Amino acid sequence: MAHKNIDEKVWLDNAKTIKQFIDQRHIYEQLCDEIAFVLKFAMEESDLEYSAISKRSKTLNSFLEKITRKKYKDPFSEITDFAGVRLVFLYNSDFDKIEKIVKDNFKIIEKVDKLNDKGVDKFGYGAIHYIVQLNKNHAGARYDNLVDKNCEIQIRTVLQDAWSIIDHHLVYKNTSSVPKELRRKLNSLAGLFETADDQFNQLREMRETYIKNVDKSKSSPDEFLNTELNLDSFKQYISWKFPKLPLETFDDQSSIAFKELINAVDLSKLLDLDNLVNKGIKKFEQKQPKFDDHPNFHSSSVATIISVGLTNKKLMSKMGIPNDWKELLE
Repeated sequence: MAHKNIDEKVWLDNAKTIKQFIDQRHIYEQLCDEIAFVLKFAMEESDLEYSAISKRSKTLNSFLEKITRKKYKDPFSEITDFAGVRLVFLYNSDFDKIEKIVKDNFKIIEKVDKLNDKGVDKFGYGAIHYIVQLNKNHAGARYDNLVDKNCEIQIRTVLQDAWSIIDHHLVYKNTSSVPKELRRKLNSLAGLFETADDQFNQLREMRETYIKNVDKSKSSPDEFLNTELNLDSFKQYISWKFPKLPLETFDDQSSIAFKELINAVDLSKLLDLDNLVNKGIKKFEQKQPKFDDHPNFHSSSVATIISVGLTNKKLMSKMGIPNDWKELLE
């Protein structure tokens, strides 16, 4: 029975090629898994922020469509995207570091710049594609079927990825296919996406500068405590107040603590928070050992929430402090 949307003649004319694809597809699925795993591990080791890493191997329907549309002499050497992995990252200033990760972990066969290779009169917002193979670090029986196989890695920012999804649904593959009344609008929109990418990068740099300045102000406590209370200054404060404790014991614990705090108490500056924390510590140390040496305070995030909660029983309940903590503190 012919596959969906594919003429039966294609099956008859390409029976040997199709069988070869079906026999090899599991190899490309395995290659996708391996490359995605290596890429994910390397990104997390580098502490670079990213949105998603996805993978896909070419489907039979896509393969049949491609060999029907393009007359390949040898599709298995000419088609480069049997396996594909996509990395969507946050800030375009991280691109050079991500490219180094690709170079360090894989053998690059080809690099295609679909962003900068566009002419100035071309619409769209591209990305960088690499055709890669596993490098010499991948040796042994597990990799015997994979070492000489190509995989396409696409590197995109979040906004480049969004543009690609929209562009795919518009189905305009080149400028000449776009109605004139839409062409200017598409060019303008692509420019806005690119500008937004640059602006996100500037916002990140501004935030990093702000955090450095808050950290630097710790040398003058009066200046430091006069800082506006926000998530970034909160993290600086709790690390400063409880230097013996780690910031958090799981990802985003400090963010959760901050959310509990601002939902329960009306505070505007670090000084307001510090006054409550000091009041709670004083109350605690009337009956317990030194506050920040207590074995149940595993992080400065927890110590801050508990100390503020101790200033008022209603506040303790409002901040969602668990019952076992209330019993311990009481």
